[in-house]
Parts: sequence; structure tokens; C-alpha cells
Amino acid sequence: MATPMNLRTTPFAAVCVLILLLQACSKSGPAPATSTPPADTAAATTTPAAQPEAAAAEAKAPTFQDLKGKAVALADYPGKKIFVNFWASWCAPCIKEIPSINRAATALASENYVFLLASDESLDTIQNFLLDRGFTGNFLKLNGYVGSLGIEVMPTSVLYDEHGKVVRVWQGASEWDSADMLAQIRGQN
Repeated sequence: MATPMNLRTTPFAAVCVLILLLQACSKSGPAPATSTPPADTAAATTTPAAQPEAAAAEAKAPTFQDLKGKAVALADYPGKKIFVNFWASWCAPCIKEIPSINRAATALASENYVFLLASDESLDTIQNFLLDRGFTGNFLKLNGYVGSLGIEVMPTSVLYDEHGKVVRVWQGASEWDSADMLAQIRGQN
């Protein structure tokens, strides 16, 4: 049987956990010394492929399911540059950047890029979220947990080259269709 003290501290603990989850969603660490944050957003940091986060993402190539449950892998896009955005339905910065990801996908479609938006939440959660929000795009369910890919910040975006090698990792939200971010995706800055 719980003591009265435990009953009083349980709501406090729940509030603390909620605060930590909300902070984790918008967490952005300092930019590595070799990269500079985009001028149009202080939240995003970039990581060159040599950094541990990129190595972890590359070592454990993710696999996915489309919204009908069909298996999807990066190898299904041979010769394409693949931009994968890892997001969650509970993450406000993730939700805010989705429209700009779709605009960037349109802007780069003729340049051999594929944009994927992946969540480790259930297919039902993803589908209900998309219905409620009216978002379109190439949404997938990540098989497994984002943390197993070395991802610690939501959202995180990873760019793979035509050979499936990680070339860049961005932590935090961005305005992906801005001139600066399109240049970064293209590898021009």
C-alpha cells in the first residue's frame, strides 16, 4: 500500500517527467566547432559525417514501413540522395518544420533527392496524426527506436548520398526551404 507521501509525490514526478520530455523535444546542443548553425534558425546544429552521431546513424542503416506496413529501406532508392527527417507527433518543433520539408522536397525533386519523414511511433499514431493535421509527404514508420540510431534530439535530419553514406546530420528544427538550408542540403555550404 502506498503511503500518503508517495501519493503526493506521484503527481509531482509526472509533471517533472513531462517537463523533461518537452525540453528534450526542443533540445539543441552547441554546434560542433567545425560547423556553424544556419543563419535563419538558431535551433538547428549541423554535424559533419565524421562526428559520432553521423557514424552511429550510418552504422545502423534504418529500415522502415510505409503507411500500409510494406517494408522500405534506403536501398529502395538507388542512385538517389536521401534526406530523412526523424520526427514525433508530440514534438512541436517537428510539427512546425514539416511544411518546409515538403517545400524543400518539391524544390529539390528534379535534383535527384528523396525526402522521407520517419517516426518510431505506431502506424496508427502516425496515420491519425496525419489525418488530424492534413500533412502530406513521404511519411514512414521507423522499424525500431530512434535512440538505437544514436539520435538524441528531436527533430534530427540525416542526409545520405547516392551510395547510402551519411554526409550530414542536422539536430533541431529548420526552415528547410530557405536558401541557406537548400544550399546546405546540396552541399554548397
